[in-house]
Amino acid sequence: MPLTSLHLHSEPYGSTGNIGENFRRLLGAPTLDALQTVVRESVQNIADAAQLGSGPEIEIRIRTLTDEQVHCLREHVLTDIPVQPDSQRQLNEFLSRPAPVVMEICDFGTTGLGGPTRADRIPVDAKRTDFVDFLRNIGTPRDTQHGGGTYGFGKVALYRVSRCSTILVDTLPADGSPRRLMGCHIGPSFELPDAGMRRRYTGRHWFGVPDPVDRIADPATGIDAEELAEALGFLPRSPGRTGTSIMILDFDTEGETVEEAGRRVIETLLWNFWPRMMSDTPYARRFRCSILAEGTRLPVPLPEDVPPLDLFAKAMRGARSGSGNDVRQIASQRPIRQLGRLAVEKGLRSPRRPIVAEESLLPPASRHIALMRPVELVVKYLEGNPLPDERLEWAGVFLVNDDDEIERAFADSEPPAHDDWIPDNLPRGHSKSYVNVALQRLKGHALDIGGAGRAPSGLAGASGPPLARVAGRLGASLESVGGDGAGKRRGGGGGGGGRPTRARASKPVFDRLVRDDNGKLAIFTTRVQQDSHQSGVVLATQASVSVEGGNVAAAEELGLQPSVAYISRVEDGEVVWADSIALDGDEGVYEIAVRMRGGYAVLVDAEVLTELAS
Repeated sequence: MPLTSLHLHSEPYGSTGNIGENFRRLLGAPTLDALQTVVRESVQNIADAAQLGSGPEIEIRIRTLTDEQVHCLREHVLTDIPVQPDSQRQLNEFLSRPAPVVMEICDFGTTGLGGPTRADRIPVDAKRTDFVDFLRNIGTPRDTQHGGGTYGFGKVALYRVSRCSTILVDTLPADGSPRRLMGCHIGPSFELPDAGMRRRYTGRHWFGVPDPVDRIADPATGIDAEELAEALGFLPRSPGRTGTSIMILDFDTEGETVEEAGRRVIETLLWNFWPRMMSDTPYARRFRCSILAEGTRLPVPLPEDVPPLDLFAKAMRGARSGSGNDVRQIASQRPIRQLGRLAVEKGLRSPRRPIVAEESLLPPASRHIALMRPVELVVKYLEGNPLPDERLEWAGVFLVNDDDEIERAFADSEPPAHDDWIPDNLPRGHSKSYVNVALQRLKGHALDIGGAGRAPSGLAGASGPPLARVAGRLGASLESVGGDGAGKRRGGGGGGGGRPTRARASKPVFDRLVRDDNGKLAIFTTRVQQDSHQSGVVLATQASVSVEGGNVAAAEELGLQPSVAYISRVEDGEVVWADSIALDGDEGVYEIAVRMRGGYAVLVDAEVLTELAS
């Protein structure tokens, strides 16, 4: 049985006008490059199309077409070429390339593009209009509660990464409609003479099966669509594998190899969709992603295995659960509403795992808050101050409240590319206030978090004199106590060069005073020495109020007792947010950060616990 051939239908202007070639400009000016934009927009649409009960399976393929597939395109799909010169040139250049490359974005376990195929013929009982919303209409409002965004604008990005501005769409809807296959090309508008008039065309061209009455192109369907899809190399679909495959013809790799482009897709997926790719994301929401370059499957790591996404993933768990090391509520006062939850995690800056050779999306040191709505797709990253210790980094997650009014405000503030929150996109009122207040609060937190460990030279600033006074009191208090004082830093070694008879820690020495968003931290140092058997296994610490610095009973009564916030191993920068750290036979200098409360000076005790003691 011969393959069905598609025919060209060039869209004329209607009596009431059309958008025309400016369709390509509807995406605005995204802050991301073309590849990032097409991946973001496509996967957001996939998220909205996911069926209840299971997360979507996403497969992105970049490949060179075979001679047989190019022949199929030439003889059965692009049989008619638009008459507009630029469109003709682009399509002919693609068909004549010795190694034409395409990119396919495929999803499974989704609703597919069902419903009617004509925008002017909508049955009164039609519940979904996905096909016409994607291929026919422009900028259809979203119909998915708390979805990724406005359905339809993102498709502009598909044409931007095609050097011939053409896509083919193969879909098996979940509503029982037959399989469908159709193509679309976007070119410049043009005119043709017609009976003494100028017939104007919008620049949109469809490749499909002409309607017998008005000759407008409809998709090939059923067995015709299935056989044509197989000849073009589309992935097979069984009745249980509903969804959509979009083939971007003449995909622009921008000078990269197919494998390099595939790795860039992987990094884009991770950077934008890691919340939905985490190992503990519920199955009903989790993305299962695979990337193939010339048929070779490229590994897609878990976000938890890719610094700094591992730190973001930890913060995400805090934002979801409301419990973690640092979880804060972001609220407005007029009206009083909870806008969302901010969770922050700090940790050792881990070595980066190179996914792409250069221009990686992953920052060398994280100091960002990932902003997202309840759909858990990253809108953007809000950059803040870095931690002063280059060995450390921080990551935050702000998750908008799932209240419909609050979520709608943030969704409506997004531009068509869904890559920002812009309060000025909203009219005056509560919605605009919600977005404004949240962004102001978050920007303040992003700056304050990084200011947590400013060096002592920063004491000359606005907060300098009070901190300087506290530091002076702290140092004076500690110097009045026997042993190693804080006035001058003393060595913590064991003297004569031999090993001590048991593992030990020197008396902690006050080093400096810093401030973070929760108050003041006093930094002490201690030197751990092991005995000849390296029996020290844990460094345990405890903070207390200095007797000379304040009244211990009063501090306890008021709940102002100091506490150890973290311990850091100076040699390799390991940070443990606890009052003890495992040694396992190691020795060296350790920093102990003590959270100060009130105006009381503090002391720290440090002890090495041995194998015998444990």
